[in-house]
Amino acid sequence: MRCSFFLALLLALTATHADDFGKKRFIGHSWDLLWVNTQDLVRNQEALEKLPLEGISISIYAKDAEGKQVNLRTAMTAPPWERNWFEEEISRVKQISSGRFKHNLICTFWAPRQRLAWNDDTAWANAAHNLAIAAWIAREGGAKGLLMDPEDYPRTQQYTLQPEDGAYEETAALARRRGAQVMQAMTAEYPDITLLAFWLFSLNRTLYQSKVDLADCAYAHDILWAHFLNGFLDAIPPGATMVDATEYGYRFEAANQDFYKSAWEIAKRAPTLVAPENRVKYSKQVQVGFGLYLDMYTNDETSRWYFGPLDGSRLNHLRANFSQACHASDQYCWVYGEKYRWIKWDWKFKDRDAPTWEEQLPGFEHALALIADPDRVCRQLLDEGLAQGTLVNLVTNPDCSPLQKGELKDDAADWTAGNLPEGWSFWRFDEKQGDFGLDTSKGLGDNYSARATGVRNGCFIVRIPAAPGNTYLVEGYAVGEGSPYLRARWQKEGKWVVPDKDVIVYFDKSQDPSQWRQAIGLANVPPEADSLILLMGMGLGPNQTVWFDKPGIYHLQ
Repeated sequence: MRCSFFLALLLALTATHADDFGKKRFIGHSWDLLWVNTQDLVRNQEALEKLPLEGISISIYAKDAEGKQVNLRTAMTAPPWERNWFEEEISRVKQISSGRFKHNLICTFWAPRQRLAWNDDTAWANAAHNLAIAAWIAREGGAKGLLMDPEDYPRTQQYTLQPEDGAYEETAALARRRGAQVMQAMTAEYPDITLLAFWLFSLNRTLYQSKVDLADCAYAHDILWAHFLNGFLDAIPPGATMVDATEYGYRFEAANQDFYKSAWEIAKRAPTLVAPENRVKYSKQVQVGFGLYLDMYTNDETSRWYFGPLDGSRLNHLRANFSQACHASDQYCWVYGEKYRWIKWDWKFKDRDAPTWEEQLPGFEHALALIADPDRVCRQLLDEGLAQGTLVNLVTNPDCSPLQKGELKDDAADWTAGNLPEGWSFWRFDEKQGDFGLDTSKGLGDNYSARATGVRNGCFIVRIPAAPGNTYLVEGYAVGEGSPYLRARWQKEGKWVVPDKDVIVYFDKSQDPSQWRQAIGLANVPPEADSLILLMGMGLGPNQTVWFDKPGIYHLQ
């Protein structure tokens, strides 16, 4: 029930940020991606695009006019960059972004190697110029935006008040001005940029967890980061998006509902660190995301970065945590790893024989794919299983063959078989509303289907016995009007159980409703159930009709 509470709360509180709201995306980030250059990425693009990712972090390594290396890690302190230095890099980023990966992010670092004085106009103009170049590279290369890592690796404490800064109030105002300056520079080059940060306001989560507001945080903690980010919000244009993809997610546990709790805190508590005039922008343009650390699931138990088995498997532990992270995020989760590799690169690292993550944690890639894009994976499983003959449809009469021996008995007091295909039943909220029955003139591949007309709230029903712990792939086809859907429900000894574990799958509304459409999903049998009840639901107007055919329930071994 706690999980349901947090999920419902998030659905009510989080804003819609993109046209494809609900689509979840894993972004790959790792030591090997930090080591390789764009040439390596282009050569290995085919192998990379087989990964269950929507994008990767891209490190830019160019050369200046004197042939010295330039990389974006030094953007804030490097001498002013020139655009022509990056032309070859842009061409390769274009190629990488022209394939399957549409959410690539250019990697940038936000802790300067030498601290910038907040009152140094020249230094900050230079930093804004170089970061604008980074945004330009992303836009010209077809990348989604920038990856922002603000961790203080060089220990310069850029975003904490130092004695040389002077009074806090004046320095905080300067920090906010610099944030606006940098945001204006970046968005002038890329107005609809996505800035995915390892921390935004979540970097100082102890403040909002303690209900400290923006005005108070300074005096207790000398924090300037929140003021710098308020400058971001001052200047952010309507089309840009910021993602607080907190790195603290590395240690979050699904069993404790940590991802849901953190998402709620970022959405509802973190705004105490946001200036009142920026809170509407924050609610509309700041998304929730998470960092996920692969080494947690492969390190041995002596490491402080360790998650052990769940139900006998560390992969199960990864599935549980990554699934909740996806559910709790608005769109993005970034996946980081150190010891192993995403692919077998054609360029050899110093540890020449390092395995891939899939080799080290078998099933990892399939698990990621299933979490992020279950529809695609389910279709693949079904197609492959049917082609190989390993899947058997457990529905008694998926073809809607007519009754041969008279009417069936009612399955329950409020279910009726009536004039339906053999093995099928029907339920409707209003017994006087609408009509349903067997159609002998319309079907998928034949002339038989189940038809409903004018039923506002009702469903066709098929059922199978199901053992707890089993996983079933469910599918169905529909054509016609209304809002058809599939719903897997659960019974124990003929009584409904665990409604919070129902599985609902909708038919794609973007497809032509006059053509047969498929809906498909996975249903895991909870311990409380002994039967899977597949409902084919509809929401019809008085003169609307929908047909269903070929329902399938397949046991996945």
